Amino acid sequence: MKLVEPGRYADFEDALHDAARRSTGLGDFGDEEYRMGLRRLIAAYQADLPEDPATRAACFEMTLPGLLGRLHSQRGFSDHPECLDHSIPRPLIITGIPRTGTTALHMLLAMDPQFQGLERWLIANPMVRPKPARRATHPYYRAAVRSVEQLALHSPRAMAVHGITADDVDECLALMMQSFVTNQIPSLLDLPTYDAWYLAQDELQSYRRLADNLRLIGSADRAKTWLLKNPTHLLRMESLLTVFPDARIIHTHRDPVPTLVSMCGMLSAFRGEPDPGSPAACAIGPRQVLVYKRATEHTMAMRERSPNAFHDVHQETLLANPMGVVHEIYEHFELELRLEVETRMRGWLVDHPAPPPAERRPRPEDFGLTESGIQREFAPYIEKYGLG
Repeated sequence: MKLVEPGRYADFEDALHDAARRSTGLGDFGDEEYRMGLRRLIAAYQADLPEDPATRAACFEMTLPGLLGRLHSQRGFSDHPECLDHSIPRPLIITGIPRTGTTALHMLLAMDPQFQGLERWLIANPMVRPKPARRATHPYYRAAVRSVEQLALHSPRAMAVHGITADDVDECLALMMQSFVTNQIPSLLDLPTYDAWYLAQDELQSYRRLADNLRLIGSADRAKTWLLKNPTHLLRMESLLTVFPDARIIHTHRDPVPTLVSMCGMLSAFRGEPDPGSPAACAIGPRQVLVYKRATEHTMAMRERSPNAFHDVHQETLLANPMGVVHEIYEHFELELRLEVETRMRGWLVDHPAPPPAERRPRPEDFGLTESGIQREFAPYIEKYGLG
């Protein structure tokens, strides 16, 4: 959709709602609780970002999907009210600091048809998942395909480091943006005013809305177990386990130094690749250290309360013996791995080899960090899981 220039940040709230209504023809945004997060976000745009038209337009486009998603979800809840009574038993959830193997493991396990996941195109337009035969011609699916094609055209580096197709499983983060208590936008824009508020939240309402969206999307596939992935679950593990008390959680690990550097490189690609060591690039690292230091410490504390809910996977083991890791996961959580599913997984691994190392490996200093500083901040996590 071609967006109309939204004007000042102060005008965003009304302009975003008007644009969402025009785009969808829908008008029910649900309960008003989301407006607090939305207003905090808009206030941070005003406080932390310039007022130039290009920046405003980028913020508008980043923010609008949360409202579009709310409209589609509310329409689904209205059309299928019975879905909200469905249970979500024992979801399998992958989490870990980004760049620790979460995406590869998610895609690999998604080869098992006993699971259902959040396909990228449905995250933007929550609805009862259509049958596969209808998907290819569905207008929202076709729009998602075009969106991925545009991303590949305009941000080939971003697609190279974290590529996905319209019907691949994706993480919960974009779906949870409907609450506007989110790590998605401040990962891509420097918003310290929003972060000061966001990091003090618990996102319990976001997880409750996530559960309702899962009930809606999966209402035609209730026999299938949900397979989910989101690194930010580390930051909100208490809320996650409150809403999904019988969740089975796969926790991925890697030495934090290359992990944080790789994550910052990924975010840099999505931000338009500012020059390494520039002020824009150096602003990326400290924020990610702050978030994931807090996230790892929170999850470590939660694991003391619910130790049997977790299974650890180290990235180097996943790279060296992926099917061995799969067998351990299935054994730990008492899942059945059928022979034809294992064959399918092995085929996926052949088709998706690990990418070759980059020609230039980024350094911590490229993103405002140091190796010793990362090691110091993550020392309890490094010691706990034998990293580094």
